[in-house]
Amino acid sequence: MSGHSSWAGVKRQVREAHPEVSDAEWVARRQVARTATEAYVLGHHLR
Repeated sequence: MSGHSSWAGVKRQVREAHPEVSDAEWVARRQVARTATEAYVLGHHLR
């Protein structure tokens, strides 16, 4: 083991581990995560 993993390699391993999840669902999950992160960052200054 080299101690380092490429992000593309990690994403490939996740997709191989979960073949039941369609590409459309991966896109939807990524958008939900992006929206949640953006809401957190934008709302952080309101605390």
